[in-house]
Amino acid sequence: MNGILVINKPVGLTSHQVITKIKKILNIKKIGHAGTLDPLASGVLVVLINDATKLSDFLISEDKEYIATIAIGTSTTTEDATGEIVGQVKVSHLDEKEVDRVLETMIGENYQIPPMFSAIKLQGQKLYELARKGETIERTPRKIMIYSLKRISPITYLDNQAYFSFRTEVSKGTYIRTLCTDIGKALNYPAHMKELVRTKSGKFTLENAYDLEDIENKKFQLIPMDDALTIPKVSLTSELYLKVKNGQKIASCDINMTSDLIAFTYQNQLVAIYKKQNNYYKAERVWN
Repeated sequence: MNGILVINKPVGLTSHQVITKIKKILNIKKIGHAGTLDPLASGVLVVLINDATKLSDFLISEDKEYIATIAIGTSTTTEDATGEIVGQVKVSHLDEKEVDRVLETMIGENYQIPPMFSAIKLQGQKLYELARKGETIERTPRKIMIYSLKRISPITYLDNQAYFSFRTEVSKGTYIRTLCTDIGKALNYPAHMKELVRTKSGKFTLENAYDLEDIENKKFQLIPMDDALTIPKVSLTSELYLKVKNGQKIASCDINMTSDLIAFTYQNQLVAIYKKQNNYYKAERVWN
């Protein structure tokens, strides 16, 4: 059993808890995922089964799409609804045109400071481990890309706070929690993320995701490994297959390709992923 499962992760479970459940249900040896979702978040979790775990580095780098609900007027330690309140002001009115203008200014290349409550490692320790001890350390801003960002609901008001939902498509490594706090800062208010749904990861969408109940009832289909990739594919001849399965480099002129990454297939099975270096392609991952 090798392939990809697209799971609709429920709120309240960690990504690790979800894949542990799936591993037990399906009685499989190796399992992983291509991009963590916080317990507060739901939506697309790309689960990798057995040989497909070798695809993690390639799938985790894909762009993501989210729908988030932002709370304007309150900031928290975690930048989401699970944290302790650290700032609060009354919000009675937001100008919708100004909100939309602020969202539009954030589209494009940006730099984002990762939140302290994150799994990023610095000096051998995860940031959230330091944060739980009450420590805050300086983090280097990371380059991100926001491809789209648009409000998709009216602005509503409850208990002196303002709320609205937005849809955004972003590059890997973008924290939507931090995006929410940045939106608040641009509006001169504290803010945090109230809810989050990942609607897309790479080519995988929420519409095609399975619930955990579907897995328990064996009502699912694995996606073949080569179908998971968005990089160009090359079907190998028998001669080239012998070279590729042994990890030998392949001349660019032999396959007439120029892409940085290539997925090689043989008899409709994924064999390897190669990366271009000068006039050759060299092995990044090989499946034997």
